[in-house]
Amino acid sequence: MAGRNPFEHAEFNQSNPFEDTNQIQADVPLNEHSGKAEAEQDYTSYTQYGDSQSSVYQTSASANDAEDPKIAAKAAELRRREEELAAREREIQAAQAEADRVRTQGKNNFPKFYPLIYMSIPAEIPKAHQSTVRWLYNIWLALLATLTLNFLACMLMLFAGIPNGAADMGVSLGYCFTITAASFLLWYRPVYNAFMKEMSMYYYFYFIFNGFHVLFGFYMALGFPSTGSAGLINMIQVFNGGHIFAGILCVFSTALWFVQGFSSLFFYRKVYQHYNQQGHTFDQAKAQVTSSAVRSQAVQNAAWSAATSNRV
Repeated sequence: MAGRNPFEHAEFNQSNPFEDTNQIQADVPLNEHSGKAEAEQDYTSYTQYGDSQSSVYQTSASANDAEDPKIAAKAAELRRREEELAAREREIQAAQAEADRVRTQGKNNFPKFYPLIYMSIPAEIPKAHQSTVRWLYNIWLALLATLTLNFLACMLMLFAGIPNGAADMGVSLGYCFTITAASFLLWYRPVYNAFMKEMSMYYYFYFIFNGFHVLFGFYMALGFPSTGSAGLINMIQVFNGGHIFAGILCVFSTALWFVQGFSSLFFYRKVYQHYNQQGHTFDQAKAQVTSSAVRSQAVQNAAWSAATSNRV
């Protein structure tokens, strides 16, 4: 008993109480299983981080793709509004210029060499129908050029000694005045008023008299002798006589008469389609003609009463 150390114990002998246990654990190498588990854990966390980053990028990319059509649509809408504003500004400027012209030069503006009436397609015709009315006006101007060229061709036919050349030249000269005035008053001005006021009465005036104009165009294109036309038949006679220059003018005259006929027929159909779409009827036209006649009679009676009362 006396010879035994009471503090001696196997557990204390195997370990040093002053050693750092943490250092011991740190110095102990990882075994195969623990190293593999930690490596797998680190790889898994890295891949999870990478996947989360890629999903963020994909989400932002899809959001950008979704926003691109919206941005393009907004840009297109802005461009459309800018074009509308520019067109409206041009209309306002044209109206202002027309108002200034009326204030300085007077209201009547047609014809320019001797103004008798006021006529302005941008100011009086609705925008949707301005193109149609402008085409009809160009057809009327082309008619004036056709009549002039037809007269020159008939004059050369007379000089070339073509039979009935004098009659053709005389009638063609009369056409230059009568057809010019009649075509403007009987079919162009009515269709102008029709699109401006949307009244059935004016459409019927146009349909009747422009129908005669279509027939007249094809009739003149045929070129019967003594009818004042340098059309097809007279053209053949001129070429048979060896008059090349007169024949060339007859070719142009014939072509222009055919253009008159076909172009007038095309717009006749176009105006008729618009007439049906607007729901105009013959009964409306009759009622408008009657009311217009009544108003005219009332104005005449009032004018006559005012004149007689002033005499007294």
